[in-house]
This record gives sequence, structure tokens and C-alpha cells, in this order.
Amino acid sequence: MGRIDILPKYTVKVEGGSGCLFQPINDEYSYVLTAKHVISDNNTPSIIRQYIDDNEVLVNEKLEIIGEPFRHSDDNKDAAIIKVKKVDDIESILRADLLSENKEGYYLCGHPNSRVNNAYSWRENKVSIGNRKQYGYREAELSRVATRSEIVGQSGGGIIKIEETCFLLAGIQKQMTVADAQEQLGRIDFMPLSFFDEIIDDNENELSKLFPPYIGSFERLINDIFPLVGLQVTGQRKKLIQNELKVIAKSLCEDFTPQKIIEIYKDSFLVSGTDKGVINHKQLWISFLELLSINQLHCEQKITFNELKHIHKFKKLYFTDSKEWISKLEDIYRSDLSEVEKGGLVVVGATIDVKPTVVQLDKGFIGDICTVPSKEMNISNTVTDPFNDLTIVHIFKFQKHLIENYTEFAAITAANSLQRMKDVTNGVI
Repeated sequence: MGRIDILPKYTVKVEGGSGCLFQPINDEYSYVLTAKHVISDNNTPSIIRQYIDDNEVLVNEKLEIIGEPFRHSDDNKDAAIIKVKKVDDIESILRADLLSENKEGYYLCGHPNSRVNNAYSWRENKVSIGNRKQYGYREAELSRVATRSEIVGQSGGGIIKIEETCFLLAGIQKQMTVADAQEQLGRIDFMPLSFFDEIIDDNENELSKLFPPYIGSFERLINDIFPLVGLQVTGQRKKLIQNELKVIAKSLCEDFTPQKIIEIYKDSFLVSGTDKGVINHKQLWISFLELLSINQLHCEQKITFNELKHIHKFKKLYFTDSKEWISKLEDIYRSDLSEVEKGGLVVVGATIDVKPTVVQLDKGFIGDICTVPSKEMNISNTVTDPFNDLTIVHIFKFQKHLIENYTEFAAITAANSLQRMKDVTNGVI
């Protein structure tokens, strides 16, 4: 199944229009984001998720609504949120706030009326993001011109970009920009996610924010960290090592949350050129929690949030959407490296390249191939020679070291496991 074939699972029929599924920071319900005019005054709209499953069978799944829809209080903003019983497989759709320069590669997804008589009515139209408009709307242009009659029914549908490991939601369609008699340019107006943030702010006791649940708590990621695939020790010893690391990670969850970190550091963890929406990617925050836990493993005192800026002087995570992290070397040096001081580590994580063979770049190699002039770099004033003053490592270096030095854990017990890990991994990252 191709990536585009997964998009229907995030798209729903809402009465005579469309909607887009999204998982907020909550385990009890999911959202359907749609246009207010799609549901009008109907407080019990029919919501159907229609898609083709892995066996090429058409599925029509009726979603259960929780309470009444939440409509934007501003008559000029055509946004609405419908709470539905939790849908389990939608965490891969992340918000995109259109901060990236790349406005191409998006799709308008929905169920147009032109296909209402088809058994399977889902349709996508490729669009490029255009200019800002009154009240905060955005305009987008269809790659192939379509008339209003072809698009009617897609109102409320998502404007979604396909990435390798996630989908980025830019907004929800409102309408064709103008009537066919005036223009035939195939332009649509859509609502950015800020419209829906405003609904949530007005109903904060009943609605949760538009972020995946793990953005609210690192505890949701504890079972995803340090998989140690390939560690050649008995199952009990491997579990003991993992449990020690998970206990450390859990101790940090009270003071650290991805949401709190994003509020202060914004997108400074992203390698230059990475789409800003990737700041909410699950793998980024798995990597962050692993690095934080590694720091805590080798620190006698409990690390607090206020010490994060100090930690970044010596080790800071940078994340890229890549199949091969080494290919992003020049983008790494174009990133905001200003917090990392001379002798510090630039620790790289990636969406896809999570277990690379090469986990550290030779400084001589970097100087030979990198063509980014130091004057173009945003580096600390303590760094005079960035190719020698900074060390570039992949976050997997820590796990790789444990896996390759498995013999060091032959006699590990519950009594000595923590100290043994400290001894074996001292100075690795």
C-alpha cells in the first residue's frame, strides 16, 4: 500500500461534506475537524470513515459522536470540531503550521458530491499553498483545474502533505475561492489550524489541544525507547538493562514534557531544511527522551528542566527527516548550533535512519567534504573551528555500544546493573 492510499483513513464523510480526523492530547476521544457550514445547525451529523483495507475490501465505518459539535464563535471563521469515540490508528497525522518555505506537495482530501453515487467516493486533489487572506484564511491552487461542481462536498476536508513517516495537516477546506462564472483557476480557500486552536481555547475544559498524546507526556514513549535490537544476552538480562533505562526515563517525566520544551525551544531541534511540522514527530521525542536519560545515567544529581540550557552546551539533539543521516551533513552545519560550545556533541536523530551503521563522523572526513563556510554557520562564539571543535554523532551510538559490548553484561544482576551500565557507557555520548 502506498502512502497516498493511507490518506482515506484520515478523511471522513460528514453529512453532505467532509472532515479530517485528528488525535489530540487525550486518550478518551478523537476529533473530526470540519467546516461549520457542513454541519449547519445539525448537532448529530452522520460521520462515516470510508477506506479500502489491506484485502482491497471497502470499509464503511460509522464513528460515534460524543456530545454536540463545537463551532467557532466568530461568524467569519467557518471552523468546527466534533468529538468522536477514540480512533486508534491516526497518531501519524501531525499539525503543520505553514512555517516552512515549501508549500508544495499537499492534497485536498474529501468526499465530493460528484462521486456520491459511487460506492467509494473518496478523492484527492494535489494543491500548492498560496497567499494569506482576510480573517486568516489561506488560498491554495489545485494542480489541475477543477470546477466548483467537482469540489462541492470536499468542504471540511483536510489539506494534507505526505511525508516518509507521517502526514502533515495544514488546514481544512472552506470553499472554492470564487464561482466558476468569475474564474476557472481552480483555487480554494482553507482554514489554518489556528482557527481550531481558538475553538479549543474557548472550550478548554472540554477540549484538548491539537497535538498527539505523547506531546503532553514523555511517559507515553517509555516503552519505545532503547529497543536494543540485537543485544546478545539472555532475555532476562536484556530486560534488566532496559528496565534500568526506563526507570531513569520515568524519573524525568515529571519535570519534562515535549509540550513544555516546544514552547521554549520552538523548532531549534530541527536540522536546517526539515519541515517545521516534524517538531511533533514521535521519533524526535523518543530520541530526546533517550538522550536525556543518557545524561541522567551519568549524572549524580536529578536533572531539572532549568538545567536543559546548560546541558545543550555539551550535548544537544538535532533531528532530521531522512533515510540517511550522513547525507544531511551540510544541513546540520546550517542549523542553529549556537548553544553547543567548543568540545560539545551535536547528537543527530532521524525519522527513518534510526539504526545506522556509521554512528560518528570523523572530523577529518567532515572538513574534507563539507562546503558550508563558517561565516554562514550559526555557532557559539567559543567555537573557532566548527569541523574540529564540535563532534557529530548519531543518537544510536549509545545503543550500538551496548550491543557490541554485550560480553560486559555476562554477570549482570539487579544489584549491579545500574553501575555496570554507567561503567560500560561512560563517555560514549
